[in-house]
Amino acid sequence: MAEMPVIPPRVLMLILNYQPGVDAERVVQVARLALRGGVNWLMLRVRGLPAPLCLDMALTLRQLTCEQHALLGINPYPALAARSSADALHLPEQMPYHPPPSGALLGRSVHSVDAAQHAANEGCHYLLVGTIYPTHTHPDKVPEGLSLLQAVREAVPLPLIAIGGITPERVAECLQAGAQGVAVISGIAGAPDPCEAARRYWSALTDR
Repeated sequence: MAEMPVIPPRVLMLILNYQPGVDAERVVQVARLALRGGVNWLMLRVRGLPAPLCLDMALTLRQLTCEQHALLGINPYPALAARSSADALHLPEQMPYHPPPSGALLGRSVHSVDAAQHAANEGCHYLLVGTIYPTHTHPDKVPEGLSLLQAVREAVPLPLIAIGGITPERVAECLQAGAQGVAVISGIAGAPDPCEAARRYWSALTDR
């Protein structure tokens, strides 16, 4: 059996949305710059595309993460995670359980304590917890706030990664509420300089 990847003590995850109309070259460029700036976990989140069409992207990101000693996660296709030798299979909260590829981590996005406990019981190794703050990605979503993060921390013993509207200035309070790290989308991918943006997040994560 393959050896299980180790989750870093401080996680800076960049979620890369890959869907119809997205510029693949831009995704790779952002990933390369963000890794250089301190991102240590890339999550390829595929929506509206068949898994086979995403294999080249996943393999390219796998090469980048290997070069930078970072993790690669795939959301939500188990077969794509296996084909790309990803470090993690990530499932949305409502998606039925699927075992991860051999030696890979299993994670879920959760929005409640009940969902977090369910994910822990099914064998997840980490959780994405949110939405913590208002976010442009889900403008109509009412954020659950830091109280959700604190409640999940008390309920399950898994590494927690906070997500949703997190800026470098908000990183410290996420850590204080029980997160091991943060997941970012537009804060890095939408920045003029993804490398510098990643550096700001990483500095906030490690300035303790």
